[in-house]
Amino acid sequence: MEELTKRQAQILTYIKSYIEENGFAPSIRDIMKHFNFKSPRAAHKHLITLESKGYIERKNVSRSITLTSKSGQTYTTELKVPVSGKIAAGDAIEAIEKITDYISLPTTFFPKTFEYFSLRVEGNSMVDAQIKSGDFVIIRRQNYAEDGDIIVALIDNNKATLKRYKKINEKEVLLIPENKEMKEIKISFDRLKIQGKMVGLIRIL
Repeated sequence: MEELTKRQAQILTYIKSYIEENGFAPSIRDIMKHFNFKSPRAAHKHLITLESKGYIERKNVSRSITLTSKSGQTYTTELKVPVSGKIAAGDAIEAIEKITDYISLPTTFFPKTFEYFSLRVEGNSMVDAQIKSGDFVIIRRQNYAEDGDIIVALIDNNKATLKRYKKINEKEVLLIPENKEMKEIKISFDRLKIQGKMVGLIRIL
């Protein structure tokens, strides 16, 4: 096995860490900036060497670096996300925090820089957004939202619902269902806690 120089080992470690954190490989310019190389050519030469020594493989497209078994890769391309109960797509129901299971998600689409959880949907208030009862929604944990986001809203600290968010003014917001037969929920900010934003959906057929 050909050994790596100090700089080559540093670059390989950087590539591993970048993939672990982001779910995809760094670009040549990412490597150039991280190591303060004067040009992309210097970064490219190191990648050619790492490839020739069998530590990485590349294709002729951006961010196409993959680590080989020789690199001693320890990162995982999957993220384990807890299923934390159920969420109402209808009238708000009692919030459930107990973890009932785990779901594996690809880090290509769900970077490890964020925290996620999943909830099982009950009700049909979001059917026009293609969210059906029985689906599992993937929620990125955050305490803020922008107009149009689909959020997990905790009302009065004990009732949770999945709705589209819209700010009315500095004191009130609308929680909007995606079902024309159901009414919007108008609520003051002091009664609302945003638990996260929906970023994905899993449906069992």
